[in-house]
Amino acid sequence: MPAGPTTSGQDSASERAALAAALEERSRQLDARLRETRCLFEVSASLGDFSLSCAQAAQVVVLCLPMAFERPELVQTGVTLGGRHAGDEAPSTGWRLSQRIRLDGRDIGHIDLACIDPTTGLPCDHLPDPGLLLALARELARWFERRTAAELLSRSEARLRSAQRAAGLGSWWADMAMDCMLPCEKACEMFGIAPGTALNFEEAVALMAPRDQARLRRHWQSALVSGALDIEVRLNGGPPERWLQINAEMVRDDRGRTVEINGIVRDISERKREEERMRLSARIFDSASESIVVTDAQNRIVAINAAYTRTSGYEAQEVMGCNPGVLDAGRLNLAFYERMWSALRDEDTFQGEFWNCAKDGRIYPLLQTITALRDADGCITHYVGIGADLSRLRQAEERTDYLSSHDALTDLPNRQAIGARLQQAISVRPSPQSPNVQAALLVLGLDGFKSINDSMGHAAGDAVLIEMAARLRPLVHQGLFVGRLGGDEFVVLLERTGRDHCVERVRQLLATLSAPLSIQGHELTVTVSAGISLFPSDGQASDVLLRNAESALNGAKGEGRNTWRFYDPQMNQASLERLILVSALRRGVAAGELRAWYQPKLDLQTRALIGAEALVRWKHPDQGWIQPARFIPVAEQSDLIVVIGEWMLAEVAAQIARWHVQGLGWLPVAVNLGARHFSDPGLPALLRRLRAAHGLPPNVLELEITESTLMDAGGEPGALLGELRRAGVTLAIDDFGTGYSSLSYLKHLPVDVLKIDRSFVNSIERDGRDLSIAGTIIALAHGLQLKVVAEGVETEGQRGLLEALGCDQGQGFLFARPMPAAEFELWRQVCGMSLLT
Repeated sequence: MPAGPTTSGQDSASERAALAAALEERSRQLDARLRETRCLFEVSASLGDFSLSCAQAAQVVVLCLPMAFERPELVQTGVTLGGRHAGDEAPSTGWRLSQRIRLDGRDIGHIDLACIDPTTGLPCDHLPDPGLLLALARELARWFERRTAAELLSRSEARLRSAQRAAGLGSWWADMAMDCMLPCEKACEMFGIAPGTALNFEEAVALMAPRDQARLRRHWQSALVSGALDIEVRLNGGPPERWLQINAEMVRDDRGRTVEINGIVRDISERKREEERMRLSARIFDSASESIVVTDAQNRIVAINAAYTRTSGYEAQEVMGCNPGVLDAGRLNLAFYERMWSALRDEDTFQGEFWNCAKDGRIYPLLQTITALRDADGCITHYVGIGADLSRLRQAEERTDYLSSHDALTDLPNRQAIGARLQQAISVRPSPQSPNVQAALLVLGLDGFKSINDSMGHAAGDAVLIEMAARLRPLVHQGLFVGRLGGDEFVVLLERTGRDHCVERVRQLLATLSAPLSIQGHELTVTVSAGISLFPSDGQASDVLLRNAESALNGAKGEGRNTWRFYDPQMNQASLERLILVSALRRGVAAGELRAWYQPKLDLQTRALIGAEALVRWKHPDQGWIQPARFIPVAEQSDLIVVIGEWMLAEVAAQIARWHVQGLGWLPVAVNLGARHFSDPGLPALLRRLRAAHGLPPNVLELEITESTLMDAGGEPGALLGELRRAGVTLAIDDFGTGYSSLSYLKHLPVDVLKIDRSFVNSIERDGRDLSIAGTIIALAHGLQLKVVAEGVETEGQRGLLEALGCDQGQGFLFARPMPAAEFELWRQVCGMSLLT
């Protein structure tokens, strides 16, 4: 049977009703979801619009949750963050929801929801849609999570910034693709740029000192390969110089390319300055000339410098950890070290002279200053010893002491040392068992030494003194004391000797010292005289013995060359008289008390007056005429002989000119020349001036020079004579035959006249030997084309013998005595002798 339409309509209505119900349910669900979404949105918006603390967040939840319910007055909420749960205070009956909130795996609190009947105030079960509440709880938990993470990040960043400031660090970030570097505020401050400044690579490099820019580029390229940068560079500008330490790590992509760079920068200027100070201190420490040693509080060596090694010979590794006392030479007593430690404890410093033993065994003095270093609590941490090696100073002191007591030229003890040594010797008195044992002081003087200096120069004189010292020095090895008083005088001290033994030693000494010596290519014979004083008979003090020995030496020289004399008390009186005489003579020369007297020279064949010899005379205002034999030797021993000689030359030259003006013609006059005057380098010039001043022709002025003067002159007397002859004077050798005459020597001398000494003339009548000598001299002179003058002719017999021998000229009392110029003129008139014109 087929179906009717009614049934179909009912099915359709049911379907429509079911569909409507489904739509309504769906609509209700959508509305619920919509309300949930709106609530979540509003809650999120509300929470997001505020910067809330945890307590404020709970209040916001209370305000926002009622919006999610049809009957919001029934909803009660509670939020607890931290220890206590809100649910603990909620009603125990009725519906409730408690949602735990967790962050990073730990509980931070709960959210509790409950429904309250408003009429009774009791919990009820009318709370709809618990899923909404769960969603809300989850959203709130996520908010708290985000909020807490943000706060943690913020606090972490703050701590990082604080740590960076405390560490003096700045950070920077760079994007390789954009070539952009962004320093933080602290880094900008270090770079010296404004905060927020972005830099490209070249701009960043330009911030550095020019001398570091190339190095920075090289390190940067290496860092791009290695992945890390570590460099110290200087900033451009200053002073003061600023240093930065830059570190960075490269961030690479999946392909290994550097895309970002994270870096830090630190200002290390102070560290660099401290390093430089430390390097400077180290250089000073090592380059200091003083020895420096540093020990710890237990006095163990922890550091030494190079000077310590140079002084002690020990390297650092040999003494590290040792006590500085390892160098102690053992010369200091315990009391010294007690004073040292006491001073270090009380005053933190001590200075003293230590004696150390070097590695090679050398003992050396060290002037050391020790300082104790203390920490902030006042405890000693180190000791620093700075020492100056006194070895050179001591050597210099010893050298100074040596030089102060020794003669610089001969290296023999000087007058000061002689006095000390002599005082030491005489402090030992003769014992009763040996009353005759004495000490003998010998003062040795070189004969004619002044003429060596004058003629050959001081270098030759010094060479003679050095040679004499060398000849005396072997006596030291024989136990004798040898020294140099000064000038040409030496001293020999004989201890525990007798008079006879002393004489024997003196004779040996004079023979040794008088041996020929070679000076400047010339062989010289320098004789020596000696004066002797004995202790205790001639004095009991060192200065008295020296004075008496020198007085004896003067007596020996006055009696001849190459001899010796013991001290005689009368010698002191003679020395005093000689000193008074020298003073009076010096005054007399200045006061014009000298006179020139003249003794005629005659031709022995014709008896004609052919010249004169000028002789100096002195008329003392109180003592009257003083014999030349008294004052000439005194003048020879001083500079007065030169003054007197120059006065005589001037006086004689003027007198020759006056006689010529008076019509007497040019009468040749001879002047005796002392040894010192002969060696005077200004003599030839003086002669030229005198001749020019008085208009004297050549050869009217004659110079008489003794043979001994020529022998003592040393050097080249022929050269000196030649220069005098070129000055326009005649030259004569006086007292010929009394010295060590040498024919080979004589033939090279440019002289014109030989004078036979009066000692030969005086005896020719009774001594055949003197007559032979006189004849030989005359023959020798004529053979050399020289004139011969005999002096001291007093008898007709002497004149006759000399005339028979062929002597050319004579002078003496037989013809006339020396006389003043006026008497000489009268004598000429009375005698009526002709003059050679």
